[in-house]
Amino acid sequence: MNLRTTGRATAAALLSIALLPATLVSAGVAQAKTPEPTPKLTVGEQTDDPQKVREYWTAERVSRALANEKKDQAAFSKRAAAGTRSEGRAPVKQVLPAQSRTAVSSKTLTSLSTASATSVPEMPYAQPVPFPQSQPAVVVGKILFTDKEGKDHGCSGSSIVTANNNTVWTAGHCIHPGDGTGAEGFYQDILFIPGFKKNELDPKGYDAPWGEWAAKGKVAPTSWTADGDVLWADMAAFTVTAPPEYTNLTDTVGALGYNFGSGPDWSDIINSGFPGEGYQRTDMDGYTQFYCTGNAEDANPYLFIDERLKFDCDMGHGASGGPMATPEGQIVGTNSHGEGDDPNTTTVPILYSSAHADNAIEVINAVGALS
Repeated sequence: MNLRTTGRATAAALLSIALLPATLVSAGVAQAKTPEPTPKLTVGEQTDDPQKVREYWTAERVSRALANEKKDQAAFSKRAAAGTRSEGRAPVKQVLPAQSRTAVSSKTLTSLSTASATSVPEMPYAQPVPFPQSQPAVVVGKILFTDKEGKDHGCSGSSIVTANNNTVWTAGHCIHPGDGTGAEGFYQDILFIPGFKKNELDPKGYDAPWGEWAAKGKVAPTSWTADGDVLWADMAAFTVTAPPEYTNLTDTVGALGYNFGSGPDWSDIINSGFPGEGYQRTDMDGYTQFYCTGNAEDANPYLFIDERLKFDCDMGHGASGGPMATPEGQIVGTNSHGEGDDPNTTTVPILYSSAHADNAIEVINAVGALS
């Protein structure tokens, strides 16, 4: 991913269960700000045959993607750092959507009666997710994609509640470079793989026990696709086509809900993804799902035009697009970038999410209307 930045067995099992709970609960509404124009969206489509997309991802290409997600996405963290400094920042009107609305999913998901914990311990040192190929952990999966130059990359993402039951939520930079190329600039060969795990005995080099889901419709804020706005817009969603043996993504692996527009401060967040490296870590390879727990807070409480979520966690590149979710199973942020990255490695154990306010609301409403 483009970021940078122990628990006991019982805590790990509890957190695994807490990742996808029975019901989704609303949080308080953040103080309203002066309304701005409705954010614009960029919409695209992946038209390639889904089977050809699945066949594209050979063991060699996957290995190359996971190598690239570290070195290539490190450049994004440096770009993100530049985008959060005051000098050269776009006018406030372009980066400050109105946080005057909320969008909270209320759909009841797969019942997990043992998910009764009301809090989770702080754990900034990421641990492998217990039972990563079983529910509920498989709601988070690996994303593979190719850029406009044909280079292979990897990210993370999660199934999210929508009316079409076939939607993945991720970071904007995981499906579009944010360089002003519009709908034509969306990445291609996008594949979402729940239960992704290294398997050298498989010809493809990995397990996909819950199928491989090729992208179809893609939606991102125009303030991302046009300007690469990391403060308010590094988020996106795409619909997927079910493999022949499945009906839809939500019925297959479940789905997280969401709470957008309720501000950056959250307690007991569970943050997960597939990092290829981390802060002073040598055990992350892009094939293994890790998670951290703790509190998300306002990245800059004294600057109202910056309401990114800041989260202490040592996961690094490759975890981009992974969800920051409440114990009730609501996405409130998405791993976007880190702080102080050099071109080769994570140098600070901190992850940031763009503010999930009006842009997030517009994206989830638009992608939910796609088939």
